[in-house]
Amino acid sequence: MVSGLSPQIVTETIYALALAGESRFVPTEVHIITTKEGAQKAELSLLSTDLGWFHKLCDDYQLPAIAFNRDHIHVMQDANGQDMSDIRSIEDNSAAADYITAQVRAFSSDDKCALHVSIAGGRKTMGFYLGYALSLYGRPQDRLSPGLRQLMT
Repeated sequence: MVSGLSPQIVTETIYALALAGESRFVPTEVHIITTKEGAQKAELSLLSTDLGWFHKLCDDYQLPAIAFNRDHIHVMQDANGQDMSDIRSIEDNSAAADYITAQVRAFSSDDKCALHVSIAGGRKTMGFYLGYALSLYGRPQDRLSPGLRQLMT
């Protein structure tokens, strides 16, 4: 999934997938594509020992083990290979599109996995690029969820 400066989209999406929707689905792994600042916020609020909302969600609802750690937070890189702090220019948009597409291509190369792609977080362009990349590389077992409301019905 893509995430911006509000990493609670991760726990909200997992809750909706695993507990609130009609067709329940618990992912085995969570991966986030975000900016440098988004990664810092996600690590602090979702994975730290102080807040750790991801771990609290899993414990509170006794979810099976879901692999998610700092290595699963992917920071977009610009054309020079530097971590992106935001998407503000045409060049940033091109780099974000390339990075997101490469990630989806890599994840979809494993025939034994099924992707559930959530476009609910981050900048709208990030969600668009993620959905577009899935339209290029998605397989029959892959799914796209446009937002939490659709997951909850």
